[in-house]
Amino acid sequence: MHYTVPHYWNQFQCTGGSCPDSCCAGWQIQIDPASLKKYRSQKGPLGARLHNEIDWRQGSFRQYQGRCAFLNDENLCDLYLEGGGQKAFCRTCRTYPRHTEEFEGLRELSLSLSCPEAARLILECEKPVRFLHGEDSRTESYPDFDFLLFTKLMDARSLIFRILQDRTHPLRLRLAFILALTHDLQNRISQNRLYETDALLARCGSPEVWDWFEQKLSESVPKPEAVPGYSRKKLLRRLFQILEKMEVLRPEWKQYRTQAEKTLMEAAPFSPEQEAAFQTLFTDITAEQLMVYFLFTYFAGAVYDGDAWGKMKFSFAAMVLIRELFRAEWLQNPDAATAETLRRAAWCFARELEHSDPNKALLEKALKKEPLFSLRSLFTLLS
Repeated sequence: MHYTVPHYWNQFQCTGGSCPDSCCAGWQIQIDPASLKKYRSQKGPLGARLHNEIDWRQGSFRQYQGRCAFLNDENLCDLYLEGGGQKAFCRTCRTYPRHTEEFEGLRELSLSLSCPEAARLILECEKPVRFLHGEDSRTESYPDFDFLLFTKLMDARSLIFRILQDRTHPLRLRLAFILALTHDLQNRISQNRLYETDALLARCGSPEVWDWFEQKLSESVPKPEAVPGYSRKKLLRRLFQILEKMEVLRPEWKQYRTQAEKTLMEAAPFSPEQEAAFQTLFTDITAEQLMVYFLFTYFAGAVYDGDAWGKMKFSFAAMVLIRELFRAEWLQNPDAATAETLRRAAWCFARELEHSDPNKALLEKALKKEPLFSLRSLFTLLS
């Protein structure tokens, strides 16, 4: 079995009681069957408390005012303190915020952006993300796994990361390039022309392609205001309408999202001075790291549905929505907006999106089905 992790993966350490938004509050914590069996046989005072504080029918810890029954007044876990450390945890508590994507012969491990400390590691990383690799003796077989498609997706993702992290070029150009590349890749996947993928990647990986693509972009993509149907504000409004349809996991999210949309829709276009001030906090590196995070987590999953373009649009839309949620807070009070404000926008959004399969499916389906989210129109959201 092979394993891949971002270079900051092992730097994570839970901040415990000092966490600004504890993962032990605000959502239901499901307990795996092995842990339920262990908790049911626990003796003594802790066993009695477990018996009372687990909803055995739902297989989850009880909550009081949105907080896990074992989260004490110091925002520390009594189960950890009284049960002998991590060995007392169920699988969810033991692994979060670590996330695993599974493929034949490969596990890709990441940190969930929904955790404030993980968000800090991701968003404060100044250097391009490196990926570390390891392996062990485990073997497995997925009978229906499309290894040819998977190989092409991984080759494409490697090139996408190389383009995205090439900081000698403007971010707007890099983002447009990876969108266009994935759009062309999808055409080959959909038309059963995988044999043409290597030529596509070779062409897009050549040094000469940058000047050609920049010229093509300037010639073929009008300014947003010149295409009313594809205006930037219209696209943003539609993205926020999709957010409105998602199930709400935390009560405070609805007001936060609604206020952000209102602020953005009422705001005048940024002046150059405003844009420069905003970009001192939401930098090109910030956008790059968010795109790398979402693409590493989701892009290779296209091996299961053949929709690489959908995974790219999902990743791009997620980055844009975090940027715009933070932009709204910046507009409301520029002097109060900080790196912490940005991290909060990221982890609040990620908690609503990434921890709900229906929410992820809703966003990806809308991006796929609606003509509004074409390659050409997405270019208007590049900055």
